[in-house]
Amino acid sequence: MSKARLLRSLGGTLWPSFLTAAVASVVFFANIDPETLHMQTLPHWEFSRMAGYTIGFFMFWGVGLASSVMTFVLTERSPQESP
Repeated sequence: MSKARLLRSLGGTLWPSFLTAAVASVVFFANIDPETLHMQTLPHWEFSRMAGYTIGFFMFWGVGLASSVMTFVLTERSPQESP
């Protein structure tokens, strides 16, 4: 795989997953306050509301990235299948 193709593939997996995480974070945190979620799930851990937003965003980004990578792997052709 050439360097240019690798960069396109990397951009094609990271960018959509970033956008998905941004939308998912807006929708989720418009309805759920991280402070309330923190008190209900992990009372012995201390972190700020901003840290809750950050952790949530990166969790959504990880799920989106896993989906994008799986799509890339399943659609990537092997050299034998290329026309």
